[in-house]
Amino acid sequence: MIIAIICGIIAFIALIILIIKLKSDKLYVYNIKINEAEKEIQVLLEKKMSLLSEIHQKLSEQIAETNFNYLCNLEEIDDDEFKLNSILNNAYSELKDFLENRRSFIPEEDTKNLINELYQINIECIATKNYYNDNTVVLNSKIKKFPNNIIAKFKHIYKRELYNDPVEEEFEILKKK
Repeated sequence: MIIAIICGIIAFIALIILIIKLKSDKLYVYNIKINEAEKEIQVLLEKKMSLLSEIHQKLSEQIAETNFNYLCNLEEIDDDEFKLNSILNNAYSELKDFLENRRSFIPEEDTKNLINELYQINIECIATKNYYNDNTVVLNSKIKKFPNNIIAKFKHIYKRELYNDPVEEEFEILKKK
């Protein structure tokens, strides 16, 4: 009888450990996906910043009095990817507006190539941010629930901030109206 009770307790503890291990692994996988997406976003934002600066320089050479206000804010960034993302999105929008308002202006071929590359980088960046946000939403929701909240604290896994691009924010505001 005592052996059966001991075996039952051992089985119960083993089941609890197995559940904790499985939940821990799921949190860990989402955390890894988010970390990888963060690294990719950082690389893409650096490329985007470099391309925007290069395009600005080339356009400044082609058109007198060309100035992009948002590119002046790049010095204010202190390793804040979310702020960098916001500034680069504004600079990208400013560049698009600049080019749309000057339809008669035809950039040089190398500038066109840089603009096309910037467009592709922007698409990649949006896709990677969506991947990051999707995994972050899942991780954040899992961390709120028991026993994941305890496991997350032991594994040093914390809630993450989402990338909110202006277009998405405007869409959410319009949906609420």
